Amino acid sequence: MKRKLLALLSVGVFLWCSCSKNTGIIPNNPVLSNNFHAKTLATYTASSPINLSGQHDITISGKSVNGGTVAAITLSNCYNVHITGNRLGNSSNVGIYLYNCYNITIDNNYITNVSCGVYVDHSTGGGVIITGNQFLNMQGPAPRGQFVQFNTVSGTNNSITYNKCQNNLGQSNPQEGINLYKSNGTASSPIQVVGNWMLGGGPGAATGGIQLGDSGGSYEIASDNILVNPGQMGISVSGGDHISAVNNTVYSKSQYFTNVGVVVWGQAGVAVTNATISGNKINFKSSSGAQNDYWLASGEHTPTGWSSNTWNASIDASILPSVIVTDPATATPTAITAAAPAPATQSTTAATSGGTAPVNLTGKNGVTLSGLTINGGSTSCITLTNCNGVYITGCTLGNTSQTGIVLNNCTNVTIEKNNISNAAAGIVANNCPGGNIMIYTNQMKNMSGSFVQFVSVNGGNAISYNKFESFAGQSSPGVAIDIAQSNGTAGSPITLDGNWIRGGSGSGIHLGENGGSYQVAKNNILVNPGQHGMAIIGGDHISLTNNSIYASAQSFTNVGLYVWGQGGHSITNSTVSGNQVNFTNAQGVQNGVWLAGGEYTPAGWNTNVWGANINASILPATVVSF
Repeated sequence: MKRKLLALLSVGVFLWCSCSKNTGIIPNNPVLSNNFHAKTLATYTASSPINLSGQHDITISGKSVNGGTVAAITLSNCYNVHITGNRLGNSSNVGIYLYNCYNITIDNNYITNVSCGVYVDHSTGGGVIITGNQFLNMQGPAPRGQFVQFNTVSGTNNSITYNKCQNNLGQSNPQEGINLYKSNGTASSPIQVVGNWMLGGGPGAATGGIQLGDSGGSYEIASDNILVNPGQMGISVSGGDHISAVNNTVYSKSQYFTNVGVVVWGQAGVAVTNATISGNKINFKSSSGAQNDYWLASGEHTPTGWSSNTWNASIDASILPSVIVTDPATATPTAITAAAPAPATQSTTAATSGGTAPVNLTGKNGVTLSGLTINGGSTSCITLTNCNGVYITGCTLGNTSQTGIVLNNCTNVTIEKNNISNAAAGIVANNCPGGNIMIYTNQMKNMSGSFVQFVSVNGGNAISYNKFESFAGQSSPGVAIDIAQSNGTAGSPITLDGNWIRGGSGSGIHLGENGGSYQVAKNNILVNPGQHGMAIIGGDHISLTNNSIYASAQSFTNVGLYVWGQGGHSITNSTVSGNQVNFTNAQGVQNGVWLAGGEYTPAGWNTNVWGANINASILPATVVSF
């Protein structure tokens, strides 16, 4: 959407840029000469480019598409679409183009040698989720060239998370890797750019890692991303209100086009207001070989958290593997192993007719369950066993003595935008070693157990942006989100991000139950969650970061956050940082934290705020709207 020229005036200081935008679908250009070839693989079916308008409640899965002069997949005025497990490329246009769409999930796709990986154009309905994809060698030219670009995107629950993005110098013609142009989140649901890996960029003067606030926008956050040699710059805040870059790691060696690691500079006449730049680790060399980690433009207000960044950090290129993207034509990524092709049409397994019978599926692949209303009675509403590539969305489930959704030994399941109430538990995943269980933007209320529980779930999994509420006298909840005997990886931890939890008599979030590893709870907001707020009770590399926990005194309240290895399971390499806790116990005493005797002090311990100046208003009075 924009073209920016940055010139070095002295050591690492740049002064001028211009912006322009192209709002239409990208014009047809000559086909690129590259090495992407569509193949009919065990996991894919060759397909011509897909162009859909006004469609909804469909899955596009298992396709191998050569775009040529058009986008590999184009959706206009569509909603409730899941694009998963496809191989897209060989186009002078974009990989996936969305115009005026909402509630679209794009995950586990491989996209290479296109002008731009995913281009989201004028979306106002929210719910655009781009997660767990692989992008290789974006070709531009400007104004395209991004792995992902949002153009005039607004609403709630929009996110770009946990993607692997690689540009090989000489094989690509990129711009910024991720660009948010005139896009707006909300105070309670900012646009999230989280946990992405980005390797390589350049050589153009407008290349770089992540650009926020391009020509304005608001409520955008980039956190926990890792960038290595991303191009001319690392992370830029170019305008907008309430724009944040938090806990990112950026390294670049000196190359003839490199400039600066972090930039805060209102451009195109758009001011930067209420910015936060905190907890980042930066080591960035300019083209002259000088250390040039940041530039705060003249006249800009110093962002919140500025002093908490580590400039000239002790990091190098080894913070990422030397190759992060794997071509599934030669080595299929775990995320799409054994995925069966699914048609780009409504699944016939369960239609949107509002049927009430519980669903029990075994060994099914490529299934969409959408728009169902199920009263379970004495049976779980939806039970999946040995299933792969399932999308559950827009269902109303509950009134059961069992569980809303049960997953047994399942892989690649996305559960989003469902309403679940009056059940023993909301969602339970048991023994899912293949992982990729994604639980997004659901609403749940009044459980007699957990809202979400993972037991022996491994690999990259996420529980994010859900709203959970327990009403006194209508529920008897246990631990709202409970992660037991489950293991993520260093590059893809089990992630609990941005969930809201209001009410309860048990506990809010438990990590590391009966051990486990690489689990992260961050940016969650809890109000009166029960006896406890959050806890690490075992495991290795378990983290609680930037969460907010408040409780008033009730007959059962105890402590806001605790670290205590239980059941003989030790706690190692834990992190507890940046949390704000105000928790009053049953005696009316402030009791924000307890570190059990004999436990090592977690990393980041001194950055937490106990007795924080927060109250119940950090969440709305009612968070569930059904």
